[in-house]
Amino acid sequence: MALPTEQLQKAMWTLAIDTVTAEVIGVFESQGIDVLLVKGPVIAAWLYPRELREYTDGDLVVAPADWDRAVSLLEEMGFRDFLRPLEHPRMASHAGTGFLRGAQSVDLHSTLPGLRADPDDAWRTLWATSETQQVGGRSVRVPDRSGVLMHIALHAGQHVEGKPLEDLARAVDAASEAQWRAAADLAARLGGLEAFASGLRLLPQSAIVAERLELAGTRSVALELRGAQVPLAEALNELMSAPLSASARIMARELF
Repeated sequence: MALPTEQLQKAMWTLAIDTVTAEVIGVFESQGIDVLLVKGPVIAAWLYPRELREYTDGDLVVAPADWDRAVSLLEEMGFRDFLRPLEHPRMASHAGTGFLRGAQSVDLHSTLPGLRADPDDAWRTLWATSETQQVGGRSVRVPDRSGVLMHIALHAGQHVEGKPLEDLARAVDAASEAQWRAAADLAARLGGLEAFASGLRLLPQSAIVAERLELAGTRSVALELRGAQVPLAEALNELMSAPLSASARIMARELF
């Protein structure tokens, strides 16, 4: 049965994203840069096996030590930075930057939002447990199941609506309690347990998982304020939590 035109266009666009992602990973690897692919096709392959899960770019994670070389390679490939890292703590993407080449987009990261561990430690842990997956005709490294589950909860807490919540709901149906417990253990090792727990509590069914993992009292104030959609309260919390010098920069940015 033929796909409707709109669905066919979306499927072709997703395939094009995977092709570009595989191209970038190939260039990185040819220069000795290890890279993890997260989100998009990783979640789609597991939780949407017979459906189309749309995504707009490839999300790549490299070691902090490889960041500058990775950026240089992207620029040599014709990509340009269009999301310079922001100083504002609520909006910063943890050394994450978006790159565009025409309509093609790649997001480069050196850690995952929600993790407070040293980025080098986070990278080593995620890389050591990574697996392989075929994407865009290439074998690429992706997080293992516990890493994917951890990221799904963190991502839900970061965005609090839309597709990340659908991913979370499907993950609750697909994963066992043992798998969720392994994800919680990983989050704890990487300083992300509070953000992980707050992400889990966004849906009734995932809140039950949080209770079974004994995370009912574990919370990220910043993420829960975001979930309550109280931006001024979230900003004040960040201001009060930041060092004095950072607080001054935040206030200047908000005012001017």
